[in-house]
Amino acid sequence: MSSPTYKLINTRNYARHLWYTCGLVMIHVGEFLTFAAVVLCVFANIGQLSNNIVTRNIRYVSVDTSGLGDALSRNGQSIGNLYASSQSSPVGQGNGLKDDYQWGLYNYCAGQESGSQRACTKRNFGFEFLPVDAILSDAPQDARQTIQNFLPASTFRDSKYLGDFSKPAMYLIFIGSCLALVAWIAGLLSHRFAFLGAAFIALLSALALGVGAALLTAIYVKAKASVNNAQYGVVVHYGNALWITWAAFAAVALSIVPYIISCCTGRDDDY
Repeated sequence: MSSPTYKLINTRNYARHLWYTCGLVMIHVGEFLTFAAVVLCVFANIGQLSNNIVTRNIRYVSVDTSGLGDALSRNGQSIGNLYASSQSSPVGQGNGLKDDYQWGLYNYCAGQESGSQRACTKRNFGFEFLPVDAILSDAPQDARQTIQNFLPASTFRDSKYLGDFSKPAMYLIFIGSCLALVAWIAGLLSHRFAFLGAAFIALLSALALGVGAALLTAIYVKAKASVNNAQYGVVVHYGNALWITWAAFAAVALSIVPYIISCCTGRDDDY
């Protein structure tokens, strides 16, 4: 074998090895990104599901009502026994307002902002963000109409609008979370067609998570802007679960590219 021919074969072998090495690196990058998205989605989904120290501190949005009583008093509408005597009393039974209301993906809890003295609603899919409904269900019966009239006639009080957008957003985030898990599992199959499938599923996951997070962000922004005023004594805070969902969206969206590269550089057999 002549020296030039040997060098050409050697160069081709090196290029082929480099090509497959690139594919292997991209596979691991894609798997890491989808795994990260799955972990983030798990955290976003478990927020407010229980009263343990982890889940109770994960929320999509919170509504601080601790200043509502003073705001009503300044407006000449003082209400006695407005707040619950115990922050751990059941919600939605007219026992008095809680200091803080925190929404997760499937329920909300109310009570102390970060402490264990709180109570939660039952969990269900497609849970809606209805802050005024939550406040009024806790308020004493004779104070509900006063509170409703006092709060601004804005997005914060528009339960139909908030419900119509928050409900599908919750479904989309759940679906996107499940698809992220499927994309990660597909990427573990180490076959070029599995990588193509993982890329497509990751795309669907990114769309679901992105649209869901965008819907929630939009209604939270509008609700916050409409009521965050010392005049009303109610403050809306964005929760960490919202940013966790956006991070999961970014991770699963970024995984699409390495999976596509893996499909192009891979072999038909397993790695």
